[in-house]
Amino acid sequence: MRVDLDSLASFSHTGAEGGRRAADALETLTGVPAHCELSRTTLVDADGLAAFLGDVATRIAVPFDGALAGRALVSFEKPFAARVAEETGMGGGALPEVANILTSGFVDGWAEDADGTIDIQPPEPADDESLVGDAAVADGAAFVFESHVRLAGVDGICRFAVLPAADEFVDYLGGDDSLSPDALAAYAQLTATSADAVADHLGAMTGIDPNAVESHFDFVPVEDVPSLLDDAAYEGAVFESDGPVRTVLAVLFDEDESGAVADALVPGNDPDPALAESAIAELGNVTASGVLDGWANALDTTIDVSTPSHVHDDGRAVLDTVAAAYGRHADTVAVVDATVALSDDLTCRVCAFPSPEDADTVAEIAGALSAGDADPELPPEYGGGES
Repeated sequence: MRVDLDSLASFSHTGAEGGRRAADALETLTGVPAHCELSRTTLVDADGLAAFLGDVATRIAVPFDGALAGRALVSFEKPFAARVAEETGMGGGALPEVANILTSGFVDGWAEDADGTIDIQPPEPADDESLVGDAAVADGAAFVFESHVRLAGVDGICRFAVLPAADEFVDYLGGDDSLSPDALAAYAQLTATSADAVADHLGAMTGIDPNAVESHFDFVPVEDVPSLLDDAAYEGAVFESDGPVRTVLAVLFDEDESGAVADALVPGNDPDPALAESAIAELGNVTASGVLDGWANALDTTIDVSTPSHVHDDGRAVLDTVAAAYGRHADTVAVVDATVALSDDLTCRVCAFPSPEDADTVAEIAGALSAGDADPELPPEYGGGES
């Protein structure tokens, strides 16, 4: 059931190269320096694909077929779309052309490794109801190659997601069991179960009923790990686990305004900073334990969690240390990535980075959770069953 990281790394790096080609093509079209700031290969629950891709003003689909079939979904944030329209002099008509150029640049890398050609079809509008289509869905999991493209000096991004069609994608993999649909679906189940555990523990600790849960399992080139988070301010805690799975796990709260996290977790005017830091660390500890307890239950063992390290920094700086640590072991890192919205003003992001050296154990956990052999419980003091 294992998804072999070495095998997947070649696909991830092909996707990363596709993102760079797409950015180069955009720069040629607009004359504005462009770069690809994030590339990842992601497993997303098909029902959550719309939430994963985000709410944007304009989204365009570009179908392709041939040696590999599927669709690219190109999402434009307003400032990005406005600058492209201005630089090209084409108004709103520039966006379908940009979507077409980005898709061509991306799939060229796949075409070079395929036996036949990949043909791009005319762009068409996309809406939430048609996002999944014939994407590579196995037991409800969609396989997505995603890149974020940014223009210099422009707020907002172009989010570029390629969803290969299921049958053609399996054929393209050449029957590689390490990338089978069943194995991919098991990893999607792992992150969905972990995200549910995060939501349950956060809700029990804060008394706030989560209003949205979004999760995905990412395979990311190690140099792109910091780009999983933006440069906004986050406050939270970072942990390390020991046992059958060694994991770095970050529980981070998006701080829209200074002190917002403390105000939400420690009611009252001007909470004591030390008390607020302690509350954040404890909430992170319970949340991290909830995720890892579910993994431990799947293995019928225990996973120990370190004392929390409080962090208060921009998101990319927090993850820089993870990239530095794992860069010694692998080119590609697996990430269990969950976002839980507790309210309009309070969002928690949980990123777990299992050690690449423990990939076989993570596969065992994924298989057990996919088979329904384990179910994480809340501790008794927070409304769970007996320990």
